[in-house]
Amino acid sequence: MVLLLGFLLLLGVTGFTGGVNITTPEQTVQEVQGETAHLPCMFTLSPEDQGPLDVEWLLLSGPNNEVVDHVIILYTVDKIYSDYYYDLKGRVRFITNDVASGDASIKIRTVRPSDSGTYQCRVKKAPGVGMTTIRLTVVGFTGGVNITTPEQTVQEVQGETAHLPCMFTLSPEDRGPLDVEWLRLSGPNNEVMDHVVILYSSDKICDDFYPDLKGRVHFTSNDIGSGDASINITSTQLSDAGTYQCRVKQSPGVVNRNIHLAVTGFTGGVNITTPEQTVQEVQGETAHLPCMFTLSPKDRGPLFIDWMLLTGPKNEVVNHMFIVSLADKIYDGFYQDMKGRVKFTSNDLQSGDASINITNVQLSDAGTYQCEVFHGAGAAKRAIQLTVVG
Repeated sequence: MVLLLGFLLLLGVTGFTGGVNITTPEQTVQEVQGETAHLPCMFTLSPEDQGPLDVEWLLLSGPNNEVVDHVIILYTVDKIYSDYYYDLKGRVRFITNDVASGDASIKIRTVRPSDSGTYQCRVKKAPGVGMTTIRLTVVGFTGGVNITTPEQTVQEVQGETAHLPCMFTLSPEDRGPLDVEWLRLSGPNNEVMDHVVILYSSDKICDDFYPDLKGRVHFTSNDIGSGDASINITSTQLSDAGTYQCRVKQSPGVVNRNIHLAVTGFTGGVNITTPEQTVQEVQGETAHLPCMFTLSPKDRGPLFIDWMLLTGPKNEVVNHMFIVSLADKIYDGFYQDMKGRVKFTSNDLQSGDASINITNVQLSDAGTYQCEVFHGAGAAKRAIQLTVVG
């Protein structure tokens, strides 16, 4: 085994990279002590690479990370070896059992400050060799980052666009670079990190980690640093249902929030009786956006109502979610521009009135708004156009 390791390390210093391509950029991953750290490493192979596939993760040191301290985990000849490094024994594993599919990412459970360091992912398939470096920082406290979006369930109809909200604030004590990542979780207590869905790091967005959502997941804001890390998933499928986690990090602050996505395959008996229409109001006055609905006895789940602001040529993009009623509780702090100005007009939403009022309307409030009502398997939506005149 020692000879095998020496041979593999020798292969890693070749200057010929062949067609192996690691698509994961070099980056810093920050995690809170006791949590699970995800170190990504996605790769593609070339037909010219005909040799056996070998993947190894190394812990590096030295001024230029030129010293290999330890082999962490190894995949070779379709077998996985993870007991080289005593300090990580039983805590490190590949994310997927099918490493050959192009995902060599690993996760380290119950991370400690001593796990901080520089890790290198090396992928080899002779004559190709590719590598990327991931820096792991483990912090012992959460700092002043705060996600203001409550944990909630977002329900969407198959084929539509699901909006997963994540609004946050930062503290002056958090001075490091801003990192935002969305993860897909599983397990009885959502303790297993299945996939990275989308990542914002060093002012760059990486959205090709998860093949099932490739091309369908986007941040809703072009200025994530302003405090909006929400995402949209277009053309939702039943298989997209699950628990997603929004994680916001700005050293030393780290915080996360779980959002549950439910996708229904039919609309059930919910019916919005308000016709699609244009509402016109004078700047400074109160605009009333109507949304009257009826429910069907066959839909017996909790009532969920949300209002969204839409954009795009066909109003297909969710720009902001700004007021929500979930399990008889109302949340209206998602959208800073409307904070304190939007309210449901009825105190009894179960009666069938999901209309809202927007006080002191501004010219910038003009746009297309959507009322969405979910009840059990039932779902319906209606668009209302608001025009504000000066």
